[in-house]
Amino acid sequence: MLVLIHKECGGPALEESAVGEVCAVPVDRFPFSCFTCLEEILDESEVRLSEELGM
Repeated sequence: MLVLIHKECGGPALEESAVGEVCAVPVDRFPFSCFTCLEEILDESEVRLSEELGM
């Protein structure tokens, strides 16, 4: 499972941040507030994808 991580705080950017097998963040989601720190995320340069192993 891929998870969007906010670079600024290091926490999950979305509550349900599983983005599955997609390769890009949809542009229509910006701006949105980070789920962890509530700071506004303006574009995809402020997030990174992380692969979480759900076991």
